[in-house]
Amino acid sequence: MVRILACSDFHGNLEAASRLAEIARRERFSLILVAGDITHLGPVEAGRRIIETLLEAGRPVLHVPGNMDPPGLHEALKDLGVSLHGRGLVLEGLAFVGAGFECEGLEALTDGVRQLGGRRPDIVLTHAPPKDTKVDLAWNGSHVGCMRLAEFILKFKPRLSVCGHIHEARGTDRLGETLICNAGPASRGFYAEISLEGEVNVSLKRFEFR
Repeated sequence: MVRILACSDFHGNLEAASRLAEIARRERFSLILVAGDITHLGPVEAGRRIIETLLEAGRPVLHVPGNMDPPGLHEALKDLGVSLHGRGLVLEGLAFVGAGFECEGLEALTDGVRQLGGRRPDIVLTHAPPKDTKVDLAWNGSHVGCMRLAEFILKFKPRLSVCGHIHEARGTDRLGETLICNAGPASRGFYAEISLEGEVNVSLKRFEFR
């Protein structure tokens, strides 16, 4: 069984990264997915410290940038081997693709699919959620997700889509055959525990700050 810790929207909260690294290590998660906004408009060094802290769990970390991350962050993290933006890779027997930023960054998903060499992606990691789902509902009731992502999911039918961005829309939903998970803002102690063994199961979690 593959166990994934999914998180997003740290907005510079290093303590949240430390707590999640501790949880991932103690509970023996297989890997950590980070769906963007690890900073709040920078600086790059703050984002790097958060990723380095998560890596202290001794587990693989896959990350895509968010709309509140500075433009240079994606490049600055490349040497850590965590970037999934525009990439397709196989880890723990699962095929991953990712795209960060908001809707304008989603063309990177096609690069990831190409790198998988014809294999259907199992898991899609994005910052923004797919449009017209429970996990893209803004505080005013508007659906503010990405139609292009929804179309990608319906076309490729991944088993799981992990996102963040809309803090108040923490939760799960289904789009076609795909389970969607918005783990909620880690800056407020939210994350998700995902297990894949046959079917996909998501449990929304919260930790307490010390």
